[in-house]
Amino acid sequence: MFKNESNENGPIVSIIWEKMKTKIPFVIGLLIGMLLITSCNGLTGPRPTSTQDPCPIDVLETIIYDFEDLKQEINALAAVASETPVGDLEPIVRRLSELKEEIKGYEFPLCAARAQSALQEFSLYTEQCYFIKYVEYINENSGVESIADYDDFDRCDWAQLHEEAYDLMIQQLNELIATK
Repeated sequence: MFKNESNENGPIVSIIWEKMKTKIPFVIGLLIGMLLITSCNGLTGPRPTSTQDPCPIDVLETIIYDFEDLKQEINALAAVASETPVGDLEPIVRRLSELKEEIKGYEFPLCAARAQSALQEFSLYTEQCYFIKYVEYINENSGVESIADYDDFDRCDWAQLHEEAYDLMIQQLNELIATK
C-alpha cells in the first residue's frame, strides 16, 4: 500500500508497516550472519569425525573367513549328497538345513548384507535341491501320492547361480578391504 492511497484499514496497515520497516533489515542481517558463520568455519579439508568405521578391516576379514567356511561346508555336503543314494540323504539334508539357519542368524555389519544374502540363498537352494529329491523318493517308496507341485526349475541349478552371486559379493568385500 502506498502512502497516498486510502484504504478502509488504512491506519492499521500503516501502523503494521511502520513496525515492520524497522525489523526487516535486522532479520535480513541476522540471516546473512548465520549463513556466513555456518559456511566459513575455517576448515578447508575433510572434517574430523568421531564416527567409527562401520566396516573395519578386521571385521570384514572375519566375516569373509566365516562365510567362506560355511560355503565350503555347503559345497562339501552337496558333493557327498550327489554321490549318495537318494534314500540316504536325510542326514545331509538335515545338516544343510542347520547351515541355512546358522547363516540366517549370523550377525554382520550392513556392508556385508549382500554377501550374507547371497550365501543364504545359496544354502537355501542347495538344501531344497536335495530335500526335494529325498521327499520325492520317500513318496514314491511309501505309496503316498505327492500333493506338492514342484515347479520345473531345477533348484540345483539355482544354487549354482546363487553361489556365483555370492562369489561376486565376496570379491567386492575383498576389494573394499584393498581400498582401506
